[in-house]
Amino acid sequence: MALKLTNLYKSFGSIRVLEDINIISNKKECIAIIGPNGAGKSTLFKVISGIVKQDIGNVEFNNKNINELNVEKRARLGISQSFQKNSLFLEMTVKESLMLACSHKYKTSFNLIKPLIKNNFISDDAIMIAKDIGLENYLDVQSEFLSYGLQRQLELGIAIACNPKLLLLDEPTAGMSPAETKDIITLIRKLSKDYSIIIVEHDMEVIYNLADKIYVLDRGKLIFEGSPNAVKNSKLVQKVYLGI
Repeated sequence: MALKLTNLYKSFGSIRVLEDINIISNKKECIAIIGPNGAGKSTLFKVISGIVKQDIGNVEFNNKNINELNVEKRARLGISQSFQKNSLFLEMTVKESLMLACSHKYKTSFNLIKPLIKNNFISDDAIMIAKDIGLENYLDVQSEFLSYGLQRQLELGIAIACNPKLLLLDEPTAGMSPAETKDIITLIRKLSKDYSIIIVEHDMEVIYNLADKIYVLDRGKLIFEGSPNAVKNSKLVQKVYLGI
C-alpha cells in the first residue's frame, strides 16, 4: 500500500464534511475520487496532504501513521500535490522553477555566494524533468509566457521534482482545451508508471482514461467504489453524480 485512510471523520462546526472514509491506494496505482460539488473531495485531499487534520481516523503512508505530521513533513516523506489553480512564480523560467523545486529534495536554496542556477547537479535534474513532462524546448521561457496547458504541465513537473511516492492531482485538466486535456492525459498516464496517483477530476472521460479504481463521494460519504466499468454501469452513481 502507498496510502491507507481508515474511518476518517471531519466536521467544520456542526457541518460534517467527511464521514467514515476508508480508502486504500496501492503503489503505482491511479485512483480517482469523484462526486458532486460539496461531496467533500477537496477536504479529503487537504486531510491527506496535511493542510487539514481529521477529527477521527487514521492516515497511513507506506505503513506509517502520519496523523501528527504537517504538510512539509508529509512532503518530505513523499506526498506531493498539484493544485487546481496555477501557483507558479510567473517571472521565473521553466528551468528556474524546476531547479527551485529540485532544491527542496537536496535541501539546497538560493544564496548570494553560489546561485542555485549554477548548481550543475540540480540543473541536470531539472532538464531531465523538463524532458519527462514535455517542456525541454521551453527551459528558458518565463512561466507567464507559457500557454495554460503548458503551465499545468510545469506544475506537474514541480510536483514530481521532489521525487515523491504519491501524487495528489486536484482537477489537473480544469480550464483546458480538448487538445490540452489530451496532452495532460498522456502525461499523467506516463507518470502513473512511476508514481502512485490520486486524482480529483470532474471530466469523466479523463477519469475513465486514467483510473484503475474509482471512489465516489456524496455528502461526505463513500457510496461506491470500483473499476471504471463498474462506475459506468452503476445506477447509483448515474443517479447521484451523472444525473442519469
